[in-house]
Amino acid sequence: MGGTSTTVLAALKIGGHVAFERLVRPMARQRDDVPCSPNAITAEWLTAVLCHQIPEAAVTRVEVVPASSGTHERHRLMLTYNEAGRQAGLPTSIFTKSLPSVVTRMIGGFNGTARVEGRFFTQLRPQLDIEAPIGYHAAFDRRTFASILLLEDLVATKSASFCDCRTSVTRPMAEGMVDLLASLHARFYGDRELTTRYRWLASYPRWFTVGAEKMSLEYYTRKALDAAAQVIPEKVLAQRDAIWPAAMGALAVHEREGQGLIHSDVHIGNWYRTATGRMGLCDWQCLSRGHWSRDVAYAIAAALTPDDRRKWEKDLLARYLDRFAELTNSRPDFDESFRHYRKQMVHALLMWTITLCHSPLLPNMQPEETTLMMIQRITTAMADLETL
Repeated sequence: MGGTSTTVLAALKIGGHVAFERLVRPMARQRDDVPCSPNAITAEWLTAVLCHQIPEAAVTRVEVVPASSGTHERHRLMLTYNEAGRQAGLPTSIFTKSLPSVVTRMIGGFNGTARVEGRFFTQLRPQLDIEAPIGYHAAFDRRTFASILLLEDLVATKSASFCDCRTSVTRPMAEGMVDLLASLHARFYGDRELTTRYRWLASYPRWFTVGAEKMSLEYYTRKALDAAAQVIPEKVLAQRDAIWPAAMGALAVHEREGQGLIHSDVHIGNWYRTATGRMGLCDWQCLSRGHWSRDVAYAIAAALTPDDRRKWEKDLLARYLDRFAELTNSRPDFDESFRHYRKQMVHALLMWTITLCHSPLLPNMQPEETTLMMIQRITTAMADLETL
């Protein structure tokens, strides 16, 4: 399997760092420190990263509350400030993403996704007019692969409710999703700045091929097709040998057509809805430069039931193209766009085959119920649209 030796060596290196940290228990105190886990966060460090623009403000107490785990571990920090901090209105609840274990550092650190997400929030998020969390601080240690990301607590600030595979996505919600994607994709569409100023942002073909090698994606996709056979349409199973060539062929649009920012992991679990009804998008660790059809195909197939997708997908694509044209003064042809939409479904599938079957060195990224539902929805779309 390609990439296996490199992966094992990385796991051994990371394992040594994690073992050392658990023995020594280093604490983060200065602004440049990267906490190895949420338990290494101190009030002194938070003061340095959150209060540096507010004279005399200081964090006096921090409580760490576990939230969830997957590719990252997520915690909520409950903060108390001195009077200057309270008067400044600094956030009293913050959401954190970190990589305290070997398996989370393998998926988020070794693969570089945590570093990319941190740069998104510090460099690109301020330039986007979309509903997404605010980032307060991001840091990454290239030696140990530790990472920390401090984000807006959307429940506290916007009474947000997070979606999952059981969420019933209504037509207005789906329209809000494609509107957000159009705004995201349009912001840097065709802009050379993405390749000159933000050199750390990989093209989607590079992002995909490097990640596929590191995670032995082709091998584990074959295993996942066997494991999920009961939810995959027979039409797709009969063409299983065409899936990998189709994925490689579908990369061409990202090189040939105009590029912009793409989120790349727009499944339903990464969407939320604010109290005012706006749809928002979180978890930006798979960000890359690519063609917008990658996100649109994935979002529609993963968010909607097959029946709703069949009824709405062409209307949603037309809405997306209208919004995109308003923002870029460039209107893609509908028929050509629908061909791209059909072909990109295979890349949506490969986000979930590696979630179902993967190296034991990687974490379980999603519950099996969620994974099987996503595979079922996406392969059903592939069968309906004759993606293969």
